Amino acid sequence: MSFCRGLAADLTGVDVAQWRHAGDRIVEPEYAEVKVSASGQTLSCFYEYEAVEPGAMEHATPLLAYATLPYRVRMGDRVLEGRELTAAVKGQQVHWGKAVLDKVQRDLDRAVEAARQGLDEAAR
Repeated sequence: MSFCRGLAADLTGVDVAQWRHAGDRIVEPEYAEVKVSASGQTLSCFYEYEAVEPGAMEHATPLLAYATLPYRVRMGDRVLEGRELTAAVKGQQVHWGKAVLDKVQRDLDRAVEAARQGLDEAAR
């Protein structure tokens, strides 16, 4: 759902924090649809079924049996597929990757600062 919210924010310019989960629909086993909405708009991400043989985890959390990236996105009458969707997904993956790297950098900065403080205290 988070990835779908991020796509919605990128495609509409509406802040990601405003997008809310609006429901899931699973058409077994063909696809799963994840809906998000904000500011009167609804966006649906469609995910292909990927489980070879569903296990206990997929029975407990059915969406785990589906792909992690959507094969189609629908926003009102607009449908994104093919190159247009690939570009949107790539943009969202870049955002996610940057967010991960930024978090790692912040964590490293905190660890270095804590180590410096520890060395300063030990030196005194």
